Amino acid sequence: MNFKIKILEKRLYIKFIKVVIAGIIAGFVLFSTLVPAQDVPQAARKPVLIRDTDIADGKESEPEPPKEPNPAKSKENLNIGNQYLKKRNYSAAISRYIEAIAWLENSIPAYEALARAYEKNGDITKAIQTLEAVIEKNPDSAKNKGFQAKITGLRNKLM
Repeated sequence: MNFKIKILEKRLYIKFIKVVIAGIIAGFVLFSTLVPAQDVPQAARKPVLIRDTDIADGKESEPEPPKEPNPAKSKENLNIGNQYLKKRNYSAAISRYIEAIAWLENSIPAYEALARAYEKNGDITKAIQTLEAVIEKNPDSAKNKGFQAKITGLRNKLM
C-alpha cells in the first residue's frame, strides 16, 4: 500500500513539474512578443500609426496663411537642410529646403539645393521640375545657363 502511494505521489509531482514548465514557457512566449527588445535598432522597429481624427472623420483643416518673406529663416532652413544632405538624410533635407523656399520664394540657393537633394534621393523628375521652376521664377539669373545644362544632364539620366 505504501508503495502505491509513493508511485501516485511521484506521478503527481511529475505532472506538477510539467504544468509549471509549460506555464513558464507560455509566459515567456507571451511576454517576449509583447515587450519590444531593447537592442533592436530604431530603424528596424515597425512604425507606430497615429490616427488624426479630424482627417479620418472627413473634416478638412484650414489652410495655412502664406508666410511673410523672412530671409533669416530661409537661410536657417537652408543651412539645416545642408547638414541633413551631408548626412545623406535626403527626405529631411528636402523638407528643410521646401521650408526655406516657403520663407523666401525666390531663393536660388534653396531651389538649387532642393534639386540636388531630389537628384540624390533618386527623384530625377522632381529635380528637373525644381530647376525649371527656379529658371521660371528668376529669368534674369546668371545661373540659368548652368541650370539648363543640369536639366539636360538629368534628362539624359532618365533615358
